[in-house]
Amino acid sequence: MKALVTPAILALGIALIGIVMVGEANSVRAGSCYEIYGQVRDVGPGWAHIVVVENDCDYWLQCSVWTDVTPQPPAMITVGPGMSEKTQRTANSDQKEFKSYGICRRK
Repeated sequence: MKALVTPAILALGIALIGIVMVGEANSVRAGSCYEIYGQVRDVGPGWAHIVVVENDCDYWLQCSVWTDVTPQPPAMITVGPGMSEKTQRTANSDQKEFKSYGICRRK
């Protein structure tokens, strides 16, 4: 009988675990040791969208992050062990709610 899960399919599934989607108030653990989430700030006439990466790993991460409001180009963030970094993706959006996306790899 043929195996239903080949090594290539398993590797793809594991890689996709690193891609996460989070909402304004949600936070998703994107692997065993890092977290990506979005924050929104009122900036007067609009909203600032911020993506945060928290690294609890014992190694550096290189992350690519984006939002559904500002998908291109993705922002690159390097995060040290035990550190967090954030990037503002939208400065004055008329949308309060947004979804954050990201993928991180060991640097």
